[in-house]
Amino acid sequence: MKHLEFAANHPGAATVVFLHGGNVAGWMWGEQVPALTDHHLLVVDLPGFGASNDENWTSMADAADAVAGLIRQRATGGTAHVVGLSLGAGVGIHLATRHPELVSSLFMSSTSVTVPSRRTRLVGRAMLGAWNRRWFWSALARGYGLPADSVGLFVTTGLGIRRETALAVFDETCRGLTREQLAALRVPVLAVAGERDSPAIAVDSLAEIRAAVPGALTATAPGMHHQWNIENVDLFNRALRTWIETATVADGMVNSGRRSGEHGRRE
Repeated sequence: MKHLEFAANHPGAATVVFLHGGNVAGWMWGEQVPALTDHHLLVVDLPGFGASNDENWTSMADAADAVAGLIRQRATGGTAHVVGLSLGAGVGIHLATRHPELVSSLFMSSTSVTVPSRRTRLVGRAMLGAWNRRWFWSALARGYGLPADSVGLFVTTGLGIRRETALAVFDETCRGLTREQLAALRVPVLAVAGERDSPAIAVDSLAEIRAAVPGALTATAPGMHHQWNIENVDLFNRALRTWIETATVADGMVNSGRRSGEHGRRE
């Protein structure tokens, strides 16, 4: 599994690991890396994506185990703050439940944890039929509300993802996560979503996380869509830094509450 590594501007800085979404690769964090130069950063290309496109995707659990190996080898003190969006958030959940000793905190965005409706599954399958068509990726970029200067790279990266990888990820995501799996999270968690993301993510999944995960914080980004780390860079970066430094929800986000049973964060 390939990754990029960025040294911090002072020794001993905490590590942040970035896990990308299912339609992109590690490049999607290009606006976050310059904003966290005071941290040690590891930007992953998950198996089947980006520079790791020649590797086969098997499961979120296997991807999480590979990320765990990277944290053990490269992270400061063998622990890291984990940041994941969409697919990356799912991998982050598996990482934090399988290897909690490696995860200082989990910031997950645009997370799907509930089983989608039959209609959503049928639409998703139909979309996979157009996976290798440029018009499909251009339309998806518009639906995500991506700025014009990000569309070209988004389309090119998407066309490079094998259809069988997308199908395997889609099938696994459609299985959702059980209450028991979510309740097994024992690290500090902030789950966020764009207000204009699908209701299954911005409403249902956030509610399920809030109900199931001990101490979880949830919040929405006003007016934002799925890939909102690119859509509103300043707000995303502020939300991320505030979480890493203070374990709270940043100004500008709409805090949707905390589940009872709050626990303190681990340093």
